Amino acid sequence: MSVGQSIDTTSVSVALTGRPGGIGRRRRARGKPGSAWGAFLRKPVTRIFLPIVVFFAAVAVVGPFFVGNPAAAHFSSVLPPSAEHLLGTDHLGRDYLARVVHGAQVSLLVGFSVALLCMTIGVVIGGLAGYYRGAIDVALVKIAEFFQVFPGLVVALVAAALIGSNVFIIVAILSITMWPSVARIVRAEAMRISQLGYVESAKAAGFRGPRILWSDVIPNAMPPVLVATTMTVGRAILLESGLAFLGVGDANRPSWGALLNAAQSHLRDGWWLALFPGLCIFIVVLAVNMLGDALNDAYNPTIGRVK
Repeated sequence: MSVGQSIDTTSVSVALTGRPGGIGRRRRARGKPGSAWGAFLRKPVTRIFLPIVVFFAAVAVVGPFFVGNPAAAHFSSVLPPSAEHLLGTDHLGRDYLARVVHGAQVSLLVGFSVALLCMTIGVVIGGLAGYYRGAIDVALVKIAEFFQVFPGLVVALVAAALIGSNVFIIVAILSITMWPSVARIVRAEAMRISQLGYVESAKAAGFRGPRILWSDVIPNAMPPVLVATTMTVGRAILLESGLAFLGVGDANRPSWGALLNAAQSHLRDGWWLALFPGLCIFIVVLAVNMLGDALNDAYNPTIGRVK
């Protein structure tokens, strides 16, 4: 009996994957994630907005090495954009191009860091809840609901008053309050995928739950998670900008929101002080949201079609 059972287990594994022990690869090939990614890259929206995001990311990474010290004062008054200072100067005579470029570091660091942390926490919590269900599902859902009721803006304001504020604290606070939305998506996908035939076959073949979860369920649940993560980048940038506009942020590393806050008292004599950081926020958030929509359309091509 044991020999026959061993042969049957191996045959099931080979039927699923083409080789023993590789239950996840064959299923992911059937889902054709590569074709969806190719469709995403071919979309006109992607060709327009992906270079924009790449450009701003490059500016945030290498730009500070070319624009100099953002705290260095050159004049004692606000000067408009010119050949010498392409974006003008602020009220302390500091080159505004340098300040906008350095501000991109903080804003994009917060946006992408929050999105990555939310995806990581959401995948772990949502995957465990959706696959194992029962008491584990109930407990993890309650934890997600507990964190979801706290508005990130208010929590960040309170935390800044109690423990101070810097980039890492803001990233942690926003991640704690934003991960439940990703976890709900992963949980729903994990519940759906765990009922499919290839997962049941893997269970019958004797594979353990953790292996099935991380090699088959989670990889096949990633397309909607990637869409949600892309949208989280824009939300995090807006929230950080709102916090900085209210005065909550790292004074030593100003972001685009902090530049908007400083520009409030110079809207008449320094219109460019609010225009350029506000325009950067608008363009980046619009670009990542449009890419999220394009990614969603690529993985779900039938959504939005009217027959």
